[in-house]
Amino acid sequence: MSRKVCGMLAGLSLSLVMLMSGCNPSSSADLSLKFSPDQTATYKSVSDVIKDFRFEQPNLGKLREEQTKTTIEMTFTQTIQSVDADGNATAKITIDGLVVNIINKNENRFSFDSQKEESMKSPLAKLLGQSYTIQISPDGDVKVIDVKKALAAVPSGYENKIAASLLNKENIIQRHQIQALPQEAASNLSVGSSWNTVVPSPPGLLAPKSYDKVYTLTGIKTSGGNNVATVNMAANETAEPAEGVSAGGMGMFAKMFDNEDTYTGSMSINLDTGTVLKAQEKLVSTYLAQEMPENGDPAKGPDTLTMQFTHRVELEKLD
Repeated sequence: MSRKVCGMLAGLSLSLVMLMSGCNPSSSADLSLKFSPDQTATYKSVSDVIKDFRFEQPNLGKLREEQTKTTIEMTFTQTIQSVDADGNATAKITIDGLVVNIINKNENRFSFDSQKEESMKSPLAKLLGQSYTIQISPDGDVKVIDVKKALAAVPSGYENKIAASLLNKENIIQRHQIQALPQEAASNLSVGSSWNTVVPSPPGLLAPKSYDKVYTLTGIKTSGGNNVATVNMAANETAEPAEGVSAGGMGMFAKMFDNEDTYTGSMSINLDTGTVLKAQEKLVSTYLAQEMPENGDPAKGPDTLTMQFTHRVELEKLD
C-alpha cells in the first residue's frame, strides 16, 4: 500500500474519531443545580396520597372497598432573585394554576380546578397570582423564607385550612426539593455511579419505617444539543434509623400483615444548564392479611383484608 493511500486512510480515521467524539455526550456529569439572577422557568408539581381499604368475605358474599385520596397539582413560575457565593438561589414562586381533589372514604370532600370557571368562585382562587419565597441549594435542598402574604390571601373557612396545608413548610419543601441529587461529590460522576440516603417513610404509612434510597446515574445522552443525564432510584426498608421516624400507625398490629413495598423514582437533568427536567418518586406499600372463617368453605377462599398506601411526588419543567 502506498504512503499516499496510507496517509489518506490515516486522515479519514482521524476525521471519523473527531466526528464521533463530537457527537458523543460527555462521559462525566456534574449533578448540581445552576442558577443565575432573573432566570425564570415554569414547572408543574403533582402529589398524590392514597389510602385504599378492601375487605372481602367470599363465604358471606360481602365486599367493602374504601379510598381516601388527596391530589394536589400546582403550576408555578420560578424566578431567581439572587444567587450567593455558594450557589444558593433565592427564588420567588408565583402560583399560576392549582388543582385540589380530596376524597374521604369514597366521598368527594373538596374539588378545585383553576381551569374550570365554576372553581374561580371559590376562596381558594385567591391563591392564584400569589407568591412565596424559598432558597434552593445546588444539591436541591429547600428552605422556606417567606410565605406570609400568600397565606393571608385565604383568611377563613375550609379553604383556609387547605391553603395552610398547601403552604406549610413540609409541603413547600416536598414540592420544590430535588431528592435525587447527591449531597456530596456531585461533579465528575460517571454512568454507574451511585449514592444513597436513609429517609423516614412519608406521613400516613400504616407502620412508619426507614428506607434506604439508592440513586444510580444510569445514562448520559445528547438531546436538543444538550447533555441530559438520567438517574434512577430504588429503595428498600432498612433497620438503620432515619431522623423523623416515630411510632404510630398500626403499631404491633402491623406484624399480623404481610407487607410488600415498591419504592422507585427517576430524574432527568440538563447538565449544561443545571436544570432538572423531570423528577418523580413513588412508594406503594401493601399490607395483606388472610383468615379462613370458622366453618368456611375452602373453595370460596379466606377472608382477605388489604390495605394499601400510595405516595407519589413529581416535578416537571414545562418551559
